[in-house]
Amino acid sequence: MAKATPESIRAGRDRLLASVRDRRDLTAQARQVAIARAHQDAEQKMQALLQQDTERYHRQRQFLERKLFGGDDATGYNALSARDAREKAVKLTDPSEAHAAFQRAQRAGDTDMVKAIAAHAADHASTGILGEAWQPIVSAYAQTSPGKQDTYNELANMQQPNTGTDWTYALDTPSELGRLSASQVTQLADSDLTVWGDGPQAA
Repeated sequence: MAKATPESIRAGRDRLLASVRDRRDLTAQARQVAIARAHQDAEQKMQALLQQDTERYHRQRQFLERKLFGGDDATGYNALSARDAREKAVKLTDPSEAHAAFQRAQRAGDTDMVKAIAAHAADHASTGILGEAWQPIVSAYAQTSPGKQDTYNELANMQQPNTGTDWTYALDTPSELGRLSASQVTQLADSDLTVWGDGPQAA
């Protein structure tokens, strides 16, 4: 069975709506109820798919971030140094100050601090427009090796589903339901009107 996609969910709903609209033996109320049910079913499927895709996005992002910044398997003094660097990095709230601290750490050869500031910047860089000022730090860190650069490019090109200008998971509202609120559509879909057969056919 093929995995559902936003396109297949939308197409399935549209076929169902067309079959309802073509029936001439339905009352206006029955037609509206059938359309509400078809639309609500598609919305529920779309939300479930969005949740799955969002969880997949977060898993992949975490994987790439671990790959880019590395794990913290150090013990003893090295572990204390790494933790101290992280604690200092999170206190950097201004991207220009963070960038200056990053450059100082690079000149000093303080790899723990370099990594900590870059990881801190990456957290901010993923927050849309406000994160753009943090992006140069992550980019500079990625340029320290070809492998990091490839991972960074993949990370930078990721977009969380259903954010920004992504309308992939949006469903247009059927014209028959256009003037109704979401709760009114739900009331229609949950009504006791009987639906017969393999398509919305109301008695």
